[in-house]
Amino acid sequence: MKKILLLTLLIYPLALLAVEKTKEEKVAKYIIENIQKDYVACYSFYKVAAASFKKAEKDKSIIRGLEKSADVTLKFNHDLGEVLGFLPETMAKITKKEVEKFTNIAKKDLSSLTKKYGLMCKNLVENQKQRIDYWEKKGNKEIK
Repeated sequence: MKKILLLTLLIYPLALLAVEKTKEEKVAKYIIENIQKDYVACYSFYKVAAASFKKAEKDKSIIRGLEKSADVTLKFNHDLGEVLGFLPETMAKITKKEVEKFTNIAKKDLSSLTKKYGLMCKNLVENQKQRIDYWEKKGNKEIK
């Protein structure tokens, strides 16, 4: 997964820094922006799920796995945020706001949060290429 992210970061930064001229450059920026948002959402999901499992005194190995996934998604969130030119303070505010949103949802219905984000976040952590392909396909449809 790190190799894919590194490849992405090596291929697309110039497209992000340059004035968007081609469809490919626009799609590349679209992919990175949306993957970064996915990482924010997944970090929030993993943090809230880990906290919920701790509160419910669930299996510690599950909690450790959720916390590890939170760490991975936070790192990639910040790496892509830097590529997009976000200041660390801006990324922290966005992430904090998203965690608060997910916390409120989880208080009402953790299972709906898990249904919506569980598999997507697992796939993002384990197979980033699948999510890049998803956003590329969507970007190619939306961007003319």
